[in-house]
Amino acid sequence: MMQTTGKARIWSVVRKEFRHIFRDKISRLLLFFMPGFVLILFGYALSFDVHHHNIQVYNPGYSVEGERLFARLEANPKFQIVGRLTDLSEIGDAFARANTRAVVVYRADGVDVFLDGTSDLLASNEDMMIRSVLADFFADETRQILPAAPSVRYIYNPSMKKEYMPVPGLVMMIFMLISSIVLGTSFNKEKAQGSYRMLRMTRMSTAELIAGKSLPYFLISLFHVMMVWLACLYFGVPVQGSLLLFFGLCILYSVCCMSLGLLIAAWFDRPLDVLVLCWIVLFIPNVFLSGFVFPINSMDEAVRPVVEFLPGTAFITAFRNIAYKGTGLPENYPFLLILTVETFLAFALSLIGFKRKVPR
Repeated sequence: MMQTTGKARIWSVVRKEFRHIFRDKISRLLLFFMPGFVLILFGYALSFDVHHHNIQVYNPGYSVEGERLFARLEANPKFQIVGRLTDLSEIGDAFARANTRAVVVYRADGVDVFLDGTSDLLASNEDMMIRSVLADFFADETRQILPAAPSVRYIYNPSMKKEYMPVPGLVMMIFMLISSIVLGTSFNKEKAQGSYRMLRMTRMSTAELIAGKSLPYFLISLFHVMMVWLACLYFGVPVQGSLLLFFGLCILYSVCCMSLGLLIAAWFDRPLDVLVLCWIVLFIPNVFLSGFVFPINSMDEAVRPVVEFLPGTAFITAFRNIAYKGTGLPENYPFLLILTVETFLAFALSLIGFKRKVPR
């Protein structure tokens, strides 16, 4: 018998390991796709530096000085004037309906600045930048008697509580963990143990089986919805809008997460595959691209169209609108529509996947 050298034995193991890597989809994903995805995500798409802040302006007397001030603001690359108000009563609608971060009002005796306080970090940054522009403008307008400092008011969060910023993102993460990751891995444990095949041999339809498996997690999600509401009250962040709409949003998002978790579980058999894909495909993008960690306005223009349709983005935006701004269904139906469409699509594809993988 021919004796093999140590070098040959090592290379035989190397070849075997490479075959395992290229044969396994999850290994290929983690080793080749994930590093590039992380580099692009954190090196190109994500940044704390906001490219521009949308502002609206109001010049009640249409004074020349006010127009020069607005021109100075728009000349700053960090600001973009997206609208002009015709009355002070429109300030609330400007923040509620448009993607407006600040409203600047020029008066003969001074300047009023209204800032969206739902994000305390962004509001503080915008406050400093607007003050800097105003200081330069006042210094140049030597012929005018101007106040020493503008009047700044924080809308929705006048006391600038730091709890306003993280609450929607934390709620989003809780529902994503419970409703998608735990449910998806639970389904695939049934597959790995063989009990799922036995259930499919009964007279139960695929939809009935999915409903039976999902209902306990849905009820647990309802419990967490109530906990979220009580936590908001405890931290002094009361829901300003309709409680019915608020609970409806949380329930819809929970069902959407469940559908997405089922979608991954339907097309992949191993519990580890489902766990890894839930983290990579669902958890990481929705945490980092939804506006929870990095402001959406800081992301590149090419990334934003994708970001807008993430379930986490729709949920966080609608949560802030309903809970903090007190807006109703007309202002939030686009976000509810996104969650509804994604729920139905994911559930339909899940049914196809479960039927294809385990034929009756």
